Amino acid sequence: MEILKERREEQQRRIKLAKEFIDQVAKKLGPITAVIIGSTSRGDFNKWSDIDVIIISENLPENPLKRFDKLTPHIRPGIEPIPLKPADATRLARKKAPVTKEIINGIILRDDLKIIQKLRNIYTTSKQ
Repeated sequence: MEILKERREEQQRRIKLAKEFIDQVAKKLGPITAVIIGSTSRGDFNKWSDIDVIIISENLPENPLKRFDKLTPHIRPGIEPIPLKPADATRLARKKAPVTKEIINGIILRDDLKIIQKLRNIYTTSKQ
C-alpha cells in the first residue's frame, strides 16, 4: 500500500507542476482549456515520463510551429505542451482521433473555453 500512496503523491506533484505552468500560460494567452493526458493522467508514468498537457486557446498562432514560441518562456522541465486551437480540437473529435479520447478522459486543469463537454458530444456522436 505504501507504493500506491507514493504513486498518488507523485501524480499530485505532477499535476501541481502542470497547474503552475498552465497558470503562467493563461496569463499570457487569456482564456484557455488545459488537460493533462498520457501516462500522468492514466497513472502509469515512470520517472522519465513527461507531463503531456494539451493547451487549447484561440490566442495561439495559426502556424502550429509558431505556437510553441508563445509557450517557450513558461515551459518547465518535464512538461510537454501540445498547443491546439479550438478548431483543431473540434476537427480531431470529429475524426475520432485517439488524442480526443485522452482529452475528454484526462485531468482537466482548467476549461475556461467550456469546450470539454462539446468535444465529448462530438466524439461520441461522430461516425468514423
